[in-house]
Formats: sequence, C-alpha cells, structure tokens
Amino acid sequence: MKIEKQVCTIDQAKKLADLGVKQDAFFKWVVTGNSTDLLISSSVENMESYSAFSVAELGVLLPSVIHLEDDDYYLHGSIGNREDEFYYIWFLSSFENVEWETFPAIEKDTEAEARAESLIWLLENKYL
Repeated sequence: MKIEKQVCTIDQAKKLADLGVKQDAFFKWVVTGNSTDLLISSSVENMESYSAFSVAELGVLLPSVIHLEDDDYYLHGSIGNREDEFYYIWFLSSFENVEWETFPAIEKDTEAEARAESLIWLLENKYL
C-alpha cells in the first residue's frame, strides 16, 4: 500500500496544525511551489510543511473514551465494503446504544483519513 494511503491528507494536516496539534510525525507533507510531496520529517528544514500523521500516530492522538457529564462515550471504528473499502468511526455510550445525535459517524476512503477527520471534529467541537 502506498504511504499516501496510510497518512492523513494535506488538507487534514493543515487543519490539524491550525487546531494546535503538535507537528510531530514521521512523515511531512511539504508544499513547494505548485506541488505537494510526502517526505520523511528529518529531511524537511526551512520549508512549508505539515505533519502527515499515520494511522498509528492518529490512534495515539485520538481518545478511546470521552467523558461528558455523567456518560462515557467510546470510540469505535470498522471497515465497510461496497464497491471499494471505506472506513467508519463513531462513538457509543454503551455497546448497544450508538449516539448518532451527539456524534456524527465519519466515513472516509482510508483509515488515516477517518481518524484525522474524527480528531478534527473532536477538536473543533471542544471535546478534547
């Protein structure tokens, strides 16, 4: 699998940087002129760059449980299959009760994109 499918998108990387997520990832999206390249972090100096968080790095940044008032909400994810694979992430207040009204289900083409989008949503809505 190409590394580009294992990290968040450049747009998600920029948004995470804007939201204050520490820019500390093994790979970086580097913007040079009209192109965007994916490079190893140690090779990036004095260039416009954003952390290209991997599935594993995003897993560390995402909470497994969110505590709201008297309830705990648990992060869950799954892979679906239609014509192509897609990834879901959602929150449960119990293993029987999906909280669609409180938290949206996030569906993206890759697991990294789904995790990054979930983190962005949680940060924008002040759940972290």
